[in-house]
Amino acid sequence: MKRRSNFRIGILVLMLGFMFTSSLFAQQKGTGEKQTQEAKDQRIKAIGIDSVPATIFPPRKELTGAEKEAQRLFNEGSMKGKSGDYTGAIEDFTQSLTLVENGNTYLKRGFAFLLSGQFPKALQDFTEVLRIFPSRKEAIFGLGIARFEMKDYAGAEVDLKQYLDLVNNNAMAFDYMAALCFIRQDFQCALQNYSDVIRCDSLYLDAYTNRAMIRHYLRDYKGALEDYNIAIKQNPNDKKIYNNRAAARMLLKDYKAALEDLDKAIELDPLYADAYNNRGRVRHYLGDAEGACADWHKALSFGIEASRDLIIQNCK
Repeated sequence: MKRRSNFRIGILVLMLGFMFTSSLFAQQKGTGEKQTQEAKDQRIKAIGIDSVPATIFPPRKELTGAEKEAQRLFNEGSMKGKSGDYTGAIEDFTQSLTLVENGNTYLKRGFAFLLSGQFPKALQDFTEVLRIFPSRKEAIFGLGIARFEMKDYAGAEVDLKQYLDLVNNNAMAFDYMAALCFIRQDFQCALQNYSDVIRCDSLYLDAYTNRAMIRHYLRDYKGALEDYNIAIKQNPNDKKIYNNRAAARMLLKDYKAALEDLDKAIELDPLYADAYNNRGRVRHYLGDAEGACADWHKALSFGIEASRDLIIQNCK
C-alpha cells in the first residue's frame, strides 16, 4: 500500500534547517516521523472513515437488489478502511458507486485515497461530495489536506479556513494551517495556529516542538525553551529536541545547560553528526579548545562539511 506523503511533517525540517544555518545550530524537529505519521493517519481515519454514517440509504427505505448490493459493498469497504486496508476499501467503494451514486461513499473513498497517498483522486471524490452535500465539513477538511499535499497551498488555505469556521476544535486542521502560514513566512500566524493546536489537544505530537522552533525563529528563546521542555517530557528519547533545546540555551548564554543537552543527544545517538558539530561550538565558547576540535573532527568525519571551516579557523 502506498503511504501518505510526509511532506507536511518534513516542511519545517527543511525550511527551519536552512534558516538557522547562519544563527548557530537549531536543527530539525523531534518525534520520529513514522510515529507522527501513524498518529496523523489515525486522526484522518477517525474523521473521514470511522465517523461517517454506516448506511447510504434512509431508514425504512425498501431497497432494490442493486441497492442492497451497494450497501453491502459500502459496509465491507468501511470495515476494510477501519482496519487500514485502504486498497480493499477503495475497491469496494468503487463497486458500490457503480451501482448507486452516494455522497457518503464518495466521502469514505476520498479519505481512503487520501490515506493511501492518491491525492488527485481524493480531491476528485471530495469535490463530488460537495456537489451532493455543499457544506459537508469532512469533505472540506479532506479537500484542504489533498490540496496541501498537492502543493496547492492557496487552495488548501481557503478550504481549511472554511472548515475551521465550522469546526474550531480540530488540532490537525490548525496544524496544517500553521504549516501554510510558515510556507508564506507569516511566523506570527504560524505561532497562533500552533497555539490553537495545543489548545485543542495538549498532547498533540510535535505541537510543542514546532511552536518552539517558530518562537526560536522569532528570537523568543525563553518561550522556545519552555516549549522544548514540554516536548522533552513527551518524547524523552528524542535526540533532535535535545539538540534544539541546546540551541535555545546557547542563545540564552546558558552554555553549561546546552552542553548537557548535547551530551544527552549524543548519548541517544553516538553517530549524531549535528550534535557533535554543535557541541564543538559550545565547548569553544566554554574555552575547551581541545574538546571543540575533537567534536568538529568527528562531525566532519560524519559528513558535516561546515565543521571544516571551524577546524581551519580554530584548530591546529
